Amino acid sequence: MTRKERLRQRNQKVRRLFEEFSKKNPQWRVDALIEAVALKVYLAPRTVDAILRGEGCYSE
Repeated sequence: MTRKERLRQRNQKVRRLFEEFSKKNPQWRVDALIEAVALKVYLAPRTVDAILRGEGCYSE
């Protein structure tokens, strides 16, 4: 598996986790959801935010 494929899978996992957390906890603010996802996948909250927004090198 190439690095690009691994990053694409990671980004998909981040998006999926964000959706799952937002369905389980609809009362949470967006920044709390991003922080929960960041703790789960060992990424910085800013990186998770960029993946969700599709910013820069995280756009597909």
